Amino acid sequence: MKIWQLTLSLALISSPSWGSVKAYFNHNPHSSYTEPYRNITRQGDNLEAVLLENIGKAKKSIFIAVQELRLPLVAQALINKKNEGVDVRIVLEHDYNYTVMTQRDAQEDQYEATKINELKALVDINKDGKFSKNELESRDAVYMLEQAKVPVMDDTFDSSNGSGLMHHKFMIVDGRTVVAGSANFTLSCIHGDILAPNSRGNANSMVVINSQAVGNIFDEEFSQLWGNGKRGNYGHNKTYRGPQTVTDRGIKITVQFSPTSAKYNWEESVNGLMAEHLSKATKSIKAALFVYSDQNLSNVLEKRFNAGVDMGFLVEAKFAFRDYSELLDMAGVQMLSPKCTYEADNNPWKKGSKQIGVPNLERGDVLHHKFGVIDSKKVIIGSENWSEAANYVNDETLLVIEDAEISDQYTQEYNRLQSISRIGVPQTVKTEIKRLETSCAGQGYYL
Repeated sequence: MKIWQLTLSLALISSPSWGSVKAYFNHNPHSSYTEPYRNITRQGDNLEAVLLENIGKAKKSIFIAVQELRLPLVAQALINKKNEGVDVRIVLEHDYNYTVMTQRDAQEDQYEATKINELKALVDINKDGKFSKNELESRDAVYMLEQAKVPVMDDTFDSSNGSGLMHHKFMIVDGRTVVAGSANFTLSCIHGDILAPNSRGNANSMVVINSQAVGNIFDEEFSQLWGNGKRGNYGHNKTYRGPQTVTDRGIKITVQFSPTSAKYNWEESVNGLMAEHLSKATKSIKAALFVYSDQNLSNVLEKRFNAGVDMGFLVEAKFAFRDYSELLDMAGVQMLSPKCTYEADNNPWKKGSKQIGVPNLERGDVLHHKFGVIDSKKVIIGSENWSEAANYVNDETLLVIEDAEISDQYTQEYNRLQSISRIGVPQTVKTEIKRLETSCAGQGYYL
C-alpha cells in the first residue's frame, strides 16, 4: 500500500438510513472526514468511502457505468477485486477514457484543458513536471485499470460513435446492491478540486439501494451498454424500457433510463416520468439542479404553482440565467438569445415565483445535484439533468424514491443550499435583459 493511501479512513460517518435505501451527501454538515488526496479535514459524507465499502463487499461481480472515473483508491480496489476473481467491468464516457499520457487534441476548450491540468496535478505527486511509473500506477485511475487489464468500454464501442453523453453514475455489486446518484467518480465531484484548497467538491449525493429487484433493473441497463464486451449499445441503440417500479421493505422505487426516441410520446420519456410525479404535488416541490431547461417540465410546474403548491428551485450559477433556462420562466421574465430570438414555446409564468436562487459555493465548486423533493414524501434523483438533451440524447438514470425519511434528508440538503443562496433574479441579469432588448430592437428585430 502506498503511504499516501494510509490517509483514508474507511469508517463512514453516514447519514441516517431506513429500509433498503441509504443516502449520503458530500456537504452533509452533520459528518466529517479527512480527504485522502489533499489531507484536508472537512464536513461531509465521504462518497469515495461509500464506493470503497461496497466494492469491498463484492463476491461475484462489480459493474460500473460512470461518465468519468479518476479516483485512484477506487481504481485500486477494483483491481484488487478483479485479481480475486470478481467479474469487474466498467463503461465510461469516451471523452474521459484517457490517461495523463494520452496525446490530446491541441484544440481543447477551456473546460477540457482544466480537466487535463487537474489530472496532471493529481498524478504528479512530487511536482517535478514528470510522471514516474510509481505515480502513474498509484494516481492515474484509467492508466491503473489499463495496466491491470480490467475490462473497460466506452460509448464509441457501437455505431453511435459516442454522439450522446454516457452520463450514468451507477455501480452494481453482486447484482443486488446499487450505488447511484449525481456524482462522477472524481475528486471534483466528491472531495474538491486538487488545485483549489478551498474547494469542497461539487454539491452531490449518492444513494445505496440493497434490493435484488432494483439490482436486476440496473443489471439489464448495464447489459445493454456492455453488449458482447467488444460492441455495446448506447443512446438509441438500446431497447426502450418504460418506468419499472418495485417495493422493497416498504420503500417504493421507480427506475427509468434515458434516452427516449422522439417516436415515443414525451409522457413515455424519463422527463415525462418526472412530470407525472411533479403534477401530483399538492403541498410543495423543492429542487436543486445543475441544469433546468425543459420547457414541458416548466409548464407542468406552473400549473402546480398556480394551484398553490409551495415551490423553491435552486440552479447552478453557470446555467441559472441563460436564455434557455426555465428558472427565468419561473421568475416571470424572459431573455433574448444572442441571435435576438426567444426560446421556442417560451412561457414566462404570469405569477412569477420569488423562491428561485443560486447557491454561493466555494470557487471551483458547482451545484451538481439533480434532485426534486415532492410533498416531503418522494424524491426524484439520478444522473438526469432536467433538460431535453438528457431526455432525448444521453444515457441517463432516473430514480423516484417514495419514502418520507429519505425525502427529509434531501429536504435538509435543499434547506442547507437555500440558506447560502442569492434569491431572485440578480440586477446584473435584469440589466442584460434590457441591453439585449435594446440592442435587438436597434438591429430592426421586432420584439
